[in-house]
Amino acid sequence: SSLGLKRVLDEVMDSLIALMRAERGFLMLREKNGELVAQIARGIDHVDLELEAFAISKTIVHQVAETGEPVLTMNAQQDSRFNFQLSVAAYQLRSILCVPLKIKDELIGVIYADNRAHVGIFQESDLGLISAFADQAAVAIDNARLFENLKAANEELEIAYQATLEGWVRALDLRDKETEGHTQRVTTM
Repeated sequence: SSLGLKRVLDEVMDSLIALMRAERGFLMLREKNGELVAQIARGIDHVDLELEAFAISKTIVHQVAETGEPVLTMNAQQDSRFNFQLSVAAYQLRSILCVPLKIKDELIGVIYADNRAHVGIFQESDLGLISAFADQAAVAIDNARLFENLKAANEELEIAYQATLEGWVRALDLRDKETEGHTQRVTTM
């Protein structure tokens, strides 16, 4: 129901962490140039985390972004897909979940969540739930972005409208020397 992008991202991350019982998570959005940019990182206690803490997990994120398919593991330490990923070993990641955010089959971002303490937090049966959640989150994020773009365009339009009125006032004042400044004073009043 919120239209502010920051508030929507906060809600999405807090809901994801609670829903999936994750320890932490982050969300990346695709910019106009196609690059994925981290927008928010949250911990289980609803506190913002440093985005740099997730720099190590970007291999998984880029795999999800390229394939459009979610990645789920119940024990990353024993999953052969993560054998060569230093981040999994270094941070002793156990449960990892990463899903794409799509609007009409177009990738707009990626959600990532993990848990270092517990094995099996995320189950195969959770994929349907998290996919439905990701679809709703993508719509909410897209709506918030559209609303912010509309607000920015409206502000630009107001500035242009004000400049047009001021131009007309100057033109009226220049036309008649006897009433010069009168239109400006009326406009100010």
